Amino acid sequence: MLPPILAAVVLAFVSALIHAFGLLALLYWQTRQWPRIEADFRPRRNLAVFLILFGVIVGLHLVEIGVWAGVYWWQNCLPDFETSLYFSGASYTTLGYGDVVLSRPWRLVGALESLSGVLLMGWSAAFFFTVISRFFDTRIRRWLQKADWVNREPAATKNGKAHEPKQNQGQPEV
Repeated sequence: MLPPILAAVVLAFVSALIHAFGLLALLYWQTRQWPRIEADFRPRRNLAVFLILFGVIVGLHLVEIGVWAGVYWWQNCLPDFETSLYFSGASYTTLGYGDVVLSRPWRLVGALESLSGVLLMGWSAAFFFTVISRFFDTRIRRWLQKADWVNREPAATKNGKAHEPKQNQGQPEV
Protein backbone atom coordinates (compact mmCIF):
# COMPACT_ATOMS: atom_id res chain seq x y z
CA MET A 1 0.00 0.00 0.00
CA LEU A 2 1.22 3.47 -0.90
CA PRO A 3 1.25 6.10 1.83
CA PRO A 4 -1.72 8.32 0.94
CA ILE A 5 0.16 11.62 0.82
CA LEU A 6 2.85 10.11 -1.46
CA ALA A 7 0.10 8.77 -3.73
CA ALA A 8 -1.50 12.22 -3.85
CA VAL A 9 1.74 13.99 -4.78
CA VAL A 10 2.59 11.39 -7.44
CA LEU A 11 -0.93 11.57 -8.88
CA ALA A 12 -0.82 15.37 -9.02
CA PHE A 13 2.47 15.26 -10.95
CA VAL A 14 1.23 12.49 -13.25
CA SER A 15 -1.90 14.54 -13.98
CA ALA A 16 0.22 17.61 -14.72
CA LEU A 17 2.44 15.58 -17.05
CA ILE A 18 -0.54 14.14 -18.91
CA HIS A 19 -1.94 17.63 -19.25
CA ALA A 20 1.36 19.18 -20.34
CA PHE A 21 2.00 16.59 -23.03
CA GLY A 22 -1.60 16.77 -24.22
CA LEU A 23 -1.57 20.56 -24.51
CA LEU A 24 1.83 20.52 -26.20
CA ALA A 25 0.51 18.03 -28.75
CA LEU A 26 -2.52 20.28 -29.31
CA LEU A 27 -0.29 23.31 -29.67
CA TYR A 28 1.88 21.48 -32.21
CA TRP A 29 -1.20 20.37 -34.16
CA GLN A 30 -2.80 23.81 -34.05
CA THR A 31 0.45 25.50 -35.12
CA ARG A 32 0.64 23.20 -38.13
CA GLN A 33 -2.97 24.13 -39.02
CA TRP A 34 -2.36 27.87 -38.72
CA PRO A 35 -1.02 28.60 -42.25
CA ARG A 36 -4.16 27.00 -43.73
CA ILE A 37 -6.35 28.93 -41.30
CA GLU A 38 -4.73 32.28 -42.14
CA ALA A 39 -4.79 31.61 -45.89
CA ASP A 40 -8.54 31.05 -45.95
CA PHE A 41 -9.92 32.56 -42.77
CA ARG A 42 -13.62 31.92 -42.38
CA PRO A 43 -14.89 31.51 -38.83
CA ARG A 44 -17.49 28.87 -39.72
CA ARG A 45 -14.95 26.84 -41.65
CA ASN A 46 -12.57 26.90 -38.69
CA LEU A 47 -15.21 25.81 -36.21
CA ALA A 48 -13.80 22.29 -36.53
CA VAL A 49 -10.54 23.50 -34.99
CA PHE A 50 -12.39 24.80 -31.93
CA LEU A 51 -14.35 21.58 -31.58
CA ILE A 52 -11.21 19.44 -31.86
CA LEU A 53 -9.45 21.57 -29.25
CA PHE A 54 -12.45 21.34 -26.94
CA GLY A 55 -12.79 17.58 -27.40
CA VAL A 56 -9.13 16.87 -26.75
CA ILE A 57 -9.06 19.09 -23.67
CA VAL A 58 -12.14 17.36 -22.23
CA GLY A 59 -10.52 14.02 -23.08
CA LEU A 60 -7.37 15.00 -21.17
CA HIS A 61 -9.43 15.81 -18.09
CA LEU A 62 -11.30 12.51 -18.36
CA VAL A 63 -8.02 10.58 -18.57
CA GLU A 64 -6.72 12.41 -15.50
CA ILE A 65 -9.93 11.64 -13.59
CA GLY A 66 -9.54 8.02 -14.65
CA VAL A 67 -5.97 7.87 -13.35
CA TRP A 68 -7.04 9.15 -9.93
CA ALA A 69 -9.99 6.73 -9.91
CA GLY A 70 -7.72 3.84 -10.84
CA VAL A 71 -5.49 4.49 -7.85
CA TYR A 72 -8.47 4.75 -5.51
CA TRP A 73 -9.73 1.41 -6.78
CA TRP A 74 -6.26 -0.21 -6.77
CA GLN A 75 -5.69 0.88 -3.18
CA ASN A 76 -9.16 -0.38 -2.12
CA CYS A 77 -10.22 3.08 -1.00
CA LEU A 78 -13.64 2.62 -2.59
CA PRO A 79 -15.67 -0.54 -3.28
CA ASP A 80 -15.56 -0.61 -7.10
CA PHE A 81 -14.21 1.25 -10.11
CA GLU A 82 -17.52 2.96 -10.91
CA THR A 83 -17.68 4.45 -7.41
CA SER A 84 -14.02 5.44 -7.69
CA LEU A 85 -14.67 7.14 -11.02
CA TYR A 86 -17.73 8.92 -9.63
CA PHE A 87 -15.83 10.15 -6.56
CA SER A 88 -12.84 11.17 -8.64
CA GLY A 89 -14.99 13.14 -11.09
CA ALA A 90 -16.80 14.90 -8.26
CA SER A 91 -13.51 15.73 -6.53
CA TYR A 92 -11.55 16.74 -9.65
CA THR A 93 -14.25 19.17 -10.74
CA THR A 94 -14.69 20.40 -7.13
CA LEU A 95 -18.36 19.44 -7.30
CA GLY A 96 -17.99 17.39 -4.12
CA TYR A 97 -21.44 15.92 -3.52
CA GLY A 98 -20.27 14.21 -0.33
CA ASP A 99 -22.35 11.08 -0.79
CA VAL A 100 -19.16 9.04 -1.32
CA VAL A 101 -16.18 9.70 0.93
CA LEU A 102 -12.71 8.25 1.27
CA SER A 103 -11.55 6.53 4.44
CA ARG A 104 -9.80 8.65 7.06
CA PRO A 105 -6.18 8.20 5.87
CA TRP A 106 -7.13 9.02 2.26
CA ARG A 107 -9.27 12.12 2.83
CA LEU A 108 -6.42 14.51 2.13
CA VAL A 109 -5.86 12.80 -1.23
CA GLY A 110 -9.36 13.81 -2.33
CA ALA A 111 -8.63 17.40 -1.36
CA LEU A 112 -5.38 17.37 -3.35
CA GLU A 113 -7.26 15.95 -6.34
CA SER A 114 -9.60 18.95 -6.16
CA LEU A 115 -6.67 21.35 -6.05
CA SER A 116 -5.02 19.58 -8.97
CA GLY A 117 -8.26 19.61 -10.96
CA VAL A 118 -8.83 23.32 -10.45
CA LEU A 119 -5.29 24.16 -11.56
CA LEU A 120 -5.47 21.91 -14.62
CA MET A 121 -8.87 23.25 -15.65
CA GLY A 122 -7.50 26.78 -15.32
CA TRP A 123 -4.55 25.81 -17.49
CA SER A 124 -6.96 24.43 -20.10
CA ALA A 125 -9.07 27.58 -20.01
CA ALA A 126 -5.98 29.75 -20.50
CA PHE A 127 -4.85 27.61 -23.42
CA PHE A 128 -8.27 27.72 -25.08
CA PHE A 129 -8.52 31.49 -24.51
CA THR A 130 -5.10 32.00 -26.13
CA VAL A 131 -6.09 30.04 -29.22
CA ILE A 132 -9.40 31.89 -29.56
CA SER A 133 -7.60 35.23 -29.09
CA ARG A 134 -5.30 34.34 -31.96
CA PHE A 135 -8.32 33.61 -34.15
CA PHE A 136 -9.87 36.97 -33.27
CA ASP A 137 -6.58 38.79 -33.89
CA THR A 138 -6.49 37.24 -37.36
CA ARG A 139 -10.10 38.22 -37.97
CA ILE A 140 -9.47 41.81 -36.87
CA ARG A 141 -6.36 42.06 -39.10
CA ARG A 142 -8.38 40.80 -42.06
CA TRP A 143 -11.19 43.22 -41.33
CA LEU A 144 -8.77 46.15 -41.09
CA GLN A 145 -7.14 45.17 -44.37
CA LYS A 146 -10.54 45.03 -46.06
CA ALA A 147 -11.48 48.39 -44.52
CA ASP A 148 -8.28 49.83 -46.04
CA TRP A 149 -6.90 51.11 -42.76
CA VAL A 150 -3.73 49.11 -43.09
CA ASN A 151 -1.27 49.45 -46.00
CA ARG A 152 -3.09 52.31 -47.71
CA GLU A 153 -2.38 52.73 -51.39
CA PRO A 154 -1.43 56.21 -52.61
CA ALA A 155 -4.49 58.09 -53.84
CA ALA A 156 -4.61 59.21 -57.49
CA THR A 157 -5.30 62.81 -58.51
CA LYS A 158 -7.62 63.96 -61.30
CA ASN A 159 -4.75 64.06 -63.79
CA GLY A 160 -3.79 60.43 -63.03
CA LYS A 161 -0.62 61.17 -61.08
CA ALA A 162 -0.25 59.50 -57.71
CA HIS A 163 0.42 61.55 -54.63
CA GLU A 164 0.85 60.66 -51.00
CA PRO A 165 -2.12 61.29 -48.71
CA LYS A 166 -1.75 63.97 -46.05
CA GLN A 167 -0.67 62.92 -42.58
CA ASN A 168 -3.51 61.59 -40.40
CA GLN A 169 -6.01 61.98 -43.24
CA GLY A 170 -9.15 60.19 -42.11
CA GLN A 171 -7.55 58.87 -38.95
CA PRO A 172 -7.88 60.33 -35.47
CA GLU A 173 -4.78 61.81 -33.89
CA VAL A 174 -3.24 59.87 -31.05
